[in-house]
Amino acid sequence: MYDDLTKKILVVEDDVDFRNSLFGILGHEYTFVAASDGEEGMEKLLVHRPDLIILDLLLPKIDGFEFLKRVREYPDEGIKNTHVIVLSNLAGNEDFIKAQNLKVDAYYVKAHADMAEVKAKIKDVLYQGGGGPREEVLDFRNMG
Repeated sequence: MYDDLTKKILVVEDDVDFRNSLFGILGHEYTFVAASDGEEGMEKLLVHRPDLIILDLLLPKIDGFEFLKRVREYPDEGIKNTHVIVLSNLAGNEDFIKAQNLKVDAYYVKAHADMAEVKAKIKDVLYQGGGGPREEVLDFRNMG
């Protein structure tokens, strides 16, 4: 087990219960920063400079796609290349393609997500993922 509180994960998720369950799964292994909307997520991204973002797409203020677009267009390479795993209820092919074009590392649908697999994917991205987003997005929409 990696017990590395120097690895920082920003979770941008408006559902408090889901955010708390993610904290329960990840909080003892990584430094955990949370934001409840896209605007707060951008602020925390710039302040905390996480190694990974777990991103919901249905968010208040700035939705997940706009958030991701702003990340990928940010002038600082460190911010621009932050790893992102989408964890959302949007399951449509159009949403997946849109996220893929914005270079996310993986795409999970909450209703079908096996949290043990999500946790393993997080570890993979943080420790073997290298620098920057992946060219090929892993599609986990139809699991379960």
